[in-house]
Amino acid sequence: MSVSKTNVKTGAAGRADGAFTFEGLGITAVLLVIIVVFSFVNPRFFAIENFLNILTQAAPFIIMAVGMTFVITAAGIDLSVGSILALSSVIGFDFMTSGGHPVIGVAIIIVVAVALGVLNGVLVAYLVIPPFIATLATMVSLRGLALLHSAGTMHYGLPEAVAFLGQGKVLGLPMPVLIALLAALFGYWLLNFTKFGVYCRALGGNKEALRLTGVSVKRIEVLVYGFMGLMVGLGGLVMIARIDSTQATIGTASEIHVIAAVIIGGTSLFGGKGTIYGSVAGAILLAMVANALVIGGADFFWQLVVTGIIVLFAVLIGNLREGRVSMAKLPLFGRTKS
Repeated sequence: MSVSKTNVKTGAAGRADGAFTFEGLGITAVLLVIIVVFSFVNPRFFAIENFLNILTQAAPFIIMAVGMTFVITAAGIDLSVGSILALSSVIGFDFMTSGGHPVIGVAIIIVVAVALGVLNGVLVAYLVIPPFIATLATMVSLRGLALLHSAGTMHYGLPEAVAFLGQGKVLGLPMPVLIALLAALFGYWLLNFTKFGVYCRALGGNKEALRLTGVSVKRIEVLVYGFMGLMVGLGGLVMIARIDSTQATIGTASEIHVIAAVIIGGTSLFGGKGTIYGSVAGAILLAMVANALVIGGADFFWQLVVTGIIVLFAVLIGNLREGRVSMAKLPLFGRTKS
C-alpha cells in the first residue's frame, strides 16, 4: 500500500525540521552566546583555527548524531554506539595494516557497523526486546568481542589514502568537517523529504496508526537501526583516520555524547519529533564547551559534569515546551499552601 506524507498522521509530536523554527533559533542563539562569552574570557577561542579545530573534533559525533536522530525520533535508543565503533574499527584497521586493500578495509568497517546496527534492529523489532535492554546487551557483548580481538593492542599506521579522510583538507576545510557536512545534508533530506523520514516520525509519534496504513513497522525499525550503524561506521572511520590509530577501548561512552547532542538539539526523547539541524548544533555546542574548558585549563572531568547539566536542562525545556511538565507544578515556581 502506497503511503505519502498526506495520509500518514504522526501524532502531535510527529513533526520534522520545518516545524521547529523556535528550536532552531534557540540552539543557534545559545551557540552565539557561548561564542561571545568564551571569546571575551579568552580571545584564543575566537581564532579561526580554533573554530576549525572544534568542528574537526565534533565531526565524528555530528555524523553519529545524524543516525541517532532517526533512532530517537522513532522512539528508540542505541547504547551500543561506542561498542559498534570499536569492533568495526579494530577489524577493519587490522585488515588494512596487515596488507589488505584500503578500499576493502574501509568497506569492512562500514559493512560490519551496518550489520551490527541491523542486529540491534532485529532484536528490537522481531524479538520485541525494549531498545534500552537490547542495545545495552549489545553494548557489553560487542565491547567484549573488541577486547577479545585486540586487547592490549594499539593499531596504528593507516594507508595514506584512508588517513586523508581524517587529516586532509579540501579548499582549506578539514576533510572530517566536509564529510560531517555531507552526512548532515543527507540526513536532513532523508528525514524531511522522503517516505522513510515520514515513517520514522510516525513510528515515534503513533506506531499503531502507522501499522494500520499497511507499512511494515518491523522493517522500518530494522532500517532505522541499520542506518544508525551506517553513521557509526562512517563516524568511526573519520575518528580513526584523524588520530591514525584505534584500539578496543575507542569510543567508550561516545553514545552518551551522541545522545546528549541529539537531545540538546531539540529531538524529543519520547519520539515522533526530530531535527537534524538541532543535532548538528548540539554536537558543536558540546565540542565548544569542551574546547573552552580545555583552553581555560579546567580538568577533563568537568566536561562530563557540564555535559550532564546541559542535558538535564535540555530535557526539562523540552518537557515544558511539549506540555509534559508545567511551570506551576515545579517546586520553585508552583504555589504553596500555607
